[in-house]
Amino acid sequence: MLCRRTWCLILLAVLIIAVTGCDQPEKMQGTNAREGVLDLRGIDLFGNQTWAMDGEWQFYPHKLLEPGYTQGEFSAYLRVPKSWNNYPKPYGYSDGKGYGTYRLTLLTDPEPSVLAVRLPTISTAYKIWINGEARAEMGRVGVDEDSEMPAQTPHVVTFANENGRTEIVLQVSNFHHQRGGIWGQLDIGNPTAIIEQHTRDAGHNAGLFGSLVIIGLYHIALFALRREEKFTIHFGLLCLTVGVRTIVTDEALLLRWVPSIPWETGFKLEYLTLVLSALTAYMYVNRLFPLDTSRRLRIYVMSVSGLFSSIILLLPPYELSRILPLFQLFIVAIALYLVIVLVKGFIRKREGSVFVLVGVMVFIITVINDILYYMESLHSTDLVPLGLFFFILMQAFIISTRFSKALRSVETVSEQLLELNNHLEDRIEERTVALRKSKEEIEATNIELERLERSRRHLLTNISHDLRTPMTLIQGYLEAMQDGVVQGKEQQDHYVRMMLGKIESLNRLISDLFELSKLESGQVTFDRKKILLRNWIDDIREFYELDIENRGMQLIIIEPETEEIDSSRISVLMDEMRINQALGNLIYNALKHMQPGGLIQLHFAYNPAMEKIILDVRDNGSGIASEDLPFIFDRFYKKDKSRNSAGGGSGIGLAIVKEIIELHDGRVSAKSVPGEGASFRIELPAKEEENTR
Repeated sequence: MLCRRTWCLILLAVLIIAVTGCDQPEKMQGTNAREGVLDLRGIDLFGNQTWAMDGEWQFYPHKLLEPGYTQGEFSAYLRVPKSWNNYPKPYGYSDGKGYGTYRLTLLTDPEPSVLAVRLPTISTAYKIWINGEARAEMGRVGVDEDSEMPAQTPHVVTFANENGRTEIVLQVSNFHHQRGGIWGQLDIGNPTAIIEQHTRDAGHNAGLFGSLVIIGLYHIALFALRREEKFTIHFGLLCLTVGVRTIVTDEALLLRWVPSIPWETGFKLEYLTLVLSALTAYMYVNRLFPLDTSRRLRIYVMSVSGLFSSIILLLPPYELSRILPLFQLFIVAIALYLVIVLVKGFIRKREGSVFVLVGVMVFIITVINDILYYMESLHSTDLVPLGLFFFILMQAFIISTRFSKALRSVETVSEQLLELNNHLEDRIEERTVALRKSKEEIEATNIELERLERSRRHLLTNISHDLRTPMTLIQGYLEAMQDGVVQGKEQQDHYVRMMLGKIESLNRLISDLFELSKLESGQVTFDRKKILLRNWIDDIREFYELDIENRGMQLIIIEPETEEIDSSRISVLMDEMRINQALGNLIYNALKHMQPGGLIQLHFAYNPAMEKIILDVRDNGSGIASEDLPFIFDRFYKKDKSRNSAGGGSGIGLAIVKEIIELHDGRVSAKSVPGEGASFRIELPAKEEENTR
């Protein structure tokens, strides 16, 4: 069974590689250049295919020639693509350092058209002429290390194909890498196909980079949430490391996205991520199977990785590229050791070992492919990102397996506990019921005591807060009368009226305070009855309409507009007197902030899904400032334009409204636009009766 599953995973890896390979753009290899001439006559260059410009190019070593100066110069016909390190003497440069000129004559059907050439990364600077016109330059070509400025990114150039004969001259120099010349494939075709290929390659790398970064950050976040699974952070770092490597190799997206980054920085990032990917892969397997790995070897691997990282940061690019085989040997050694560890884990039946083993094997194959590709021993492409993708897929299998086993364990334990509880239920059922009842009684008593204590504290605080000011004013008026400051009966009557007004405000404040305190402490008993919405609307119209009109204003009541809703069938369970008290506070507050001729709207609506009556009390008065809205239902919140008052600025009118509505299991809220009016919304539970008779 296990063997069959392993073969299924390997087959999945092959299918993924095959699908990815099929997704690559079609490149035609049927025609090769011979003796510096690439004959493409009779070939359709304007379809979806692109054509490789492989074959024998004319090469002028130690010469930087421009178009028109190539005749009579010493040259040879040499293979492209191929690094000039492998050219025969005296045309090649065994150490990679040198400069020279490539030349190719392109023959096509003589018809007016536009063609494009895709240039790969060329070590490490080049300049290209097409039909005597300079078309592109990457870096600065030089005759020594000081005069050259390295740069390596793919590029696309276009040119006009008119008479069917095109001369391509390409100057190349390299003094910063151990391998020079044109060792990447050039492609030619119509501009649309070439640009699509160029964009597709860049898009694949960018998509892979984004996916790896997201997966890496996800696993690092998993480690932050659950530090027991230490392998997740190393896997996350592996994804991030290889993600960075995808944008500094091949298409060199990082240097294209941020042109200000020096070529040397991108080059060192390529080598640094190579070493760090090996380190993080080792640490991932080490944390995943700690019993099968050596702690001492982990110290050696970390030390060697640190040493290599320091060398990469300190050495110049050319010297660094010469010791690339040393880094590759380090990676291969780690890969072989990981295979040994995973085989041990597989034999010892470690959880998830089969998935990691298959993933690592595929990853190692892609690493070997890349090593041979960069050594020009294999004509392939960069497959490490694809190998890592399959490796990540195996990681998903591991997480799924662990989750499934954990879930099965929980289910088993739950079944055992359920069986145990069934035997215990008979003996503890009566005691549990008694304890639950006692607990509920204690909780109810505690809640009641908390309400009473909170109400008492609020009452004392509010009395001391809002009674001190009017009492002080009354005392001042009396002292003024006693000291003879107030002269004449008219002035005395004025002071007496002011004192009576203050006393009336105090009486009203004390009444409101006791009312609010009783509501908060639950001492008010509500006489709730089912009131039909139709009857409630009629009562409101009868009670408020005449009074509002006598004040020179207008009341409009809007009933539910939906034809399917009949207000004579909707009932609200409420204490009508208390709800009308709250509604009256809102209406009379609105009247105080409106000019004669103002309009108050009571807009009723019914929400059958939520089973709620929604009543909006709207006015076109002065409105409420936005900074006051969050606090208007707080007790004693008063400002010049605040509406938290039912009859004289006590500051607790809206607090009473809030308590009454919430004690009916409802909700009250407000919104306003200063200068345009305010709107208060009351939501109360309601129900549509099937039969109201």
